Amino acid sequence: MSARFFLAQISDTHLRADDGGVAAAQLRKALSQAAEYRCDAILLTGDLANDERPEEYAALAEVIANPPAPLFLMPGNHDDRARIREAFPRHTYLPREGPLSYTVEDFPVRLVAVDQTVPGETHGLFTEQQARWLDKALSKHRKKPALVALHHPPFLTHDLLFDKIGLMEPRRFEKVIAHHPQVTRIICGHHHRVAVGQVAHAPVVVAPSTSWVYGLATGSGQEIAPRTAEQPGWMLHAWVEGSGFASHFLGL
Repeated sequence: MSARFFLAQISDTHLRADDGGVAAAQLRKALSQAAEYRCDAILLTGDLANDERPEEYAALAEVIANPPAPLFLMPGNHDDRARIREAFPRHTYLPREGPLSYTVEDFPVRLVAVDQTVPGETHGLFTEQQARWLDKALSKHRKKPALVALHHPPFLTHDLLFDKIGLMEPRRFEKVIAHHPQVTRIICGHHHRVAVGQVAHAPVVVAPSTSWVYGLATGSGQEIAPRTAEQPGWMLHAWVEGSGFASHFLGL
């Protein structure tokens, strides 16, 4: 039987302590659905909290205390690295200093998480140091399929707001990916809506938010980042040996 790997990507949860538990309830729904699909792992791709407050991370810790599969965290532009480390001491895969970049080697597909957030800023930045880290991480197992995750999309989405607060130096990221054909999928969040792009040879999937969806503004006269009635949700990335990835949107 071919190897199988199902990854639940949950993004932009924006946990708050003053919203009556709405964001937490949405996250619980996503985790319940991940269990129904028998996901092998769960990856939260940033904006875990809404305002970087300790009580928000405490609320998140309560919701994910007993996940249905191994669960991994990544920061977004609404997050604080030190507070993530403090709130989740059992998440020992997180580096104890510097960016929260890491690899997970436990599955048929390697998970390579890149923290390219900039403290105090909304945009992301892929630095030369991060390029060296990513190239080294991917060089360790060139024959094993890899999924690279980051918070900010590494391609132009043509949204008037989110491209301004997107990933700076995306070409640097693209050059690293181009040298590693084993990268079969790149995933990210930040936009609060589903989008699909490509970096070098690798398809990129932008996950929606579990909390709310932003509308798309591509030209003058369109409202910038309105909250819409579109359905929040998460992404299921299903991989089977010999067939690669298929990615599905699951609404909440």
